[in-house]
Amino acid sequence: MPAAANESGCVASFDASKDYFPDKVEVKYGAGFDIEYKNNVKYIRNKISGENYVLHQCGTPAPADASATPADSLQVGNWTKVAAIPGSKVVLDSAPASAIIEQLGLQDAVAASYKFFQVTSPCMQKRLDGLPRIQQSFGSQHRRGLVRRVAYDLANSDLQWTFTTYGMNDPRSFALNPESSSDMLGKAEWIKFVAAFFNKEAEANKIFADIETRYAAAKQQLSAQKSQRTVGFARYNKVANGTVVSWTIDPPQVWVVQGLADAGLSAHTGKMQAFSSVADFYQAAAGWDVLIDVSLEPLPHGGATIPLWQNLLDGYAFGANAKGSAKDLAFLKTSSVYRSDLISSLQNATDYNEHLQVQPDALLEDFGKLAMGATDAKWYRNLPHQVQVDWRSPGDCTN
Repeated sequence: MPAAANESGCVASFDASKDYFPDKVEVKYGAGFDIEYKNNVKYIRNKISGENYVLHQCGTPAPADASATPADSLQVGNWTKVAAIPGSKVVLDSAPASAIIEQLGLQDAVAASYKFFQVTSPCMQKRLDGLPRIQQSFGSQHRRGLVRRVAYDLANSDLQWTFTTYGMNDPRSFALNPESSSDMLGKAEWIKFVAAFFNKEAEANKIFADIETRYAAAKQQLSAQKSQRTVGFARYNKVANGTVVSWTIDPPQVWVVQGLADAGLSAHTGKMQAFSSVADFYQAAAGWDVLIDVSLEPLPHGGATIPLWQNLLDGYAFGANAKGSAKDLAFLKTSSVYRSDLISSLQNATDYNEHLQVQPDALLEDFGKLAMGATDAKWYRNLPHQVQVDWRSPGDCTN
């Protein structure tokens, strides 16, 4: 007799003594959420958004202790949201959720997306192009001016909920936050989070175990070739008329520091630093072997686009007329200047916010390539070597 598995749809009758979720997930790393199972219910706490999610098996009652925050509440944070699972018609407004849904093979469960939501995946782009675009509705402002209700307009009752990137006072939205995890492998554990909404824990456990194995293998290989190179993150700040007004060194997130260390690199850490003099910026970045640029190139009529190497030459004054101190920068001598936007869409989405967030094994391999000044990384584009952006469109979908 085959082992019991989580239900793929609603159940016809309720047995209060039955464990409806024999397949479970466990959070092992610093993901940023907890999950607990009890008969027909999953209790999830998103510690990053500060929300509680109570998921009950479709066809069974919600638990008596699941007091959902009223839809018209003006409560700030700590919302409790209740939903019947598994999901079958969901709305996307989260790039990591889109990537995870593809990993789990659940594309058919995507029934709509937020009006301004964009992704890099060609096949998800193609799917979203044929689906409704959902707007947000804005409720009346609190009389003390503290909060305004914002909710996704799910007028179509068939739409169950929206996966989003931030906590909202919307009873039918659920946030996921791999970008805020404190651990590289914790980022991949958000695959388990999304899987719980679809009763796909068994699939998530297998995907995660494979990622965990590949990560360990890559870490072991890279640890043997410690490069002692230092990676720094910076941006030039340009206004719409093309004038560069300052330069900023940004502290990397905790998971970035960990990933670089696992790849044999060290990160420039500390507080954010701003400079009004490019010479002062050069001095602060003098010990860097690799520069990761996080600038945005402003457009004359609003918005921004992806900078090219010429933009960086101008923005950081690295060009032919650069001052002597710029020419001495180690990352310029070795052409080790990168951006994480190699995979992008024509709608300004980058895969940094999508697949990179939940594939730490592949990201670790990319970090290892930064140590060698490589030009063949998956997500990191080498600008001095004029590596071109890999623009993705629906026409690139092959299945």
